[in-house]
Parts: sequence; structure tokens; C-alpha cells
Amino acid sequence: MRVLLALLLIAGPLVSSGWAQVSFPTRPPSGGIIVSDEIGLIRVEQRQEIERIGTALFKETGFPVAVVTIKALAAQRASGYPIERYASEMLASWKLEPVHRSHGMLLLVSEEDRLARIQLGPAWGNAHDGRAVEVMDSLILPAFRRGDLSQGILDGVRGFDAMARGLALPSPPRPWWLIPAAAAGGLLLVAGIVSLGRSGRKSWAWAITGLVGAIVLSRAIAYARGGGSSSTDDSGVTGKW
Repeated sequence: MRVLLALLLIAGPLVSSGWAQVSFPTRPPSGGIIVSDEIGLIRVEQRQEIERIGTALFKETGFPVAVVTIKALAAQRASGYPIERYASEMLASWKLEPVHRSHGMLLLVSEEDRLARIQLGPAWGNAHDGRAVEVMDSLILPAFRRGDLSQGILDGVRGFDAMARGLALPSPPRPWWLIPAAAAGGLLLVAGIVSLGRSGRKSWAWAITGLVGAIVLSRAIAYARGGGSSSTDDSGVTGKW
């Protein structure tokens, strides 16, 4: 019995500090741009563009960028973590240079959790959270919802570049069907309202047509606006798609 208790006393700390310890991606060599894509979400040509933008941004403004992808928080033994905490502890574990900690811009993507996190260094302050929300809602999440995570990550880095340089955010590419769908929805809505007004209760078919048009129009507007992010107490924003 004493031997069993002794083994438990020895094994307990090992379990809590070793086997159950949260894991983080290996820190890549630091520079103006850090890209950790161990799960292979980013296509080669887009990774090259991300690295080009990040390198130029750091050289010209001193603002460093980090992009990290993980399969899921559970895969990192962090199933009970909110993504904000995971991002903060990951950066702390990397022991980055002071400029990365203070002025850095991080984009963390958890593929299976369908979560993305923009984390800004303390030097940014909460005054820039509004622009971070714009980057998330208008640049990153629309591409993610189309299933193109690689493009969304690149668009997010382009947004970081605009933020750091004090420029207007780039316009995200719109799908070809968006404008025709909005126009068709608007026409159906107007036709339904006009016909219902002329014919009264007998124009239920047109009323239904108008309802369909309203739904199509509202979905097109919602797609164009993006949305789905939320601010937190930390400097930055979290998005879900």
C-alpha cells in the first residue's frame, strides 16, 4: 500500500505538468514575419505573398506580423481554453523579442473549431480594436465562409499592412453572383409589393414572390457585410465562421 501511494505521489505531478500540458506550435525563426503553418492550410503562392508583405512591413514601419494555424484547440491539449487565452499563452511561451510583444499583430486560426483570433500587442491599445474588427469581418471571415482559409489568411495580412500604415483597408473580392442576386432580390420584392397593393388579398402568389425577394436581398446584404466577430478585454478581436 505504501509503495502504491509513493508511486501516485511521484506520478501525479508528472501527469499535471507533463502529459496534460497545453502544447504550442514550434516557434519559427523570428524576423519581420512569423508564419507557423504546421497543418498546411496556406497554399505555397499565398504563403510567399504573406511573407513578402510581412517582410516589407517590418522593414518600412517596424510592425511585426505573426500567422499561426492549428488543427483544433483540443489537438493542442487546450480543449478548455478560449482561443484568446491560448493566443496569449502561446506568445508568452515563444519568448519573442520586445518589438514582437509590444507592436506585434497575430492572426491565429483554429481550423476545426472554426475560430480566428487577431491579437494586437499592448502598444496598439484598444483604440485600434475597431479596425481589427473590420479586418476580421470584411476580409478574413468572408473567405473562410467560402471555404478558402488560405485566401482569408492572406487577406487578413493585407489588412494588417493597411492598419500599420494608416491606410484604408483593401476591398475584399466579391463573388460574381453577389450583385445579380441582390438585383434580382430587389426586383422580386418591388414586384410583389406593387402587385399586392393593386390586387389586394388575391395576390398571394405575388406576396410570396415578394417575400422570396426580401430573403434573397437580405442574404446578399448580410454576405456583403460579413460579421461574426466579437471584441474582448484583450486588444484584438475573435471571429467565428
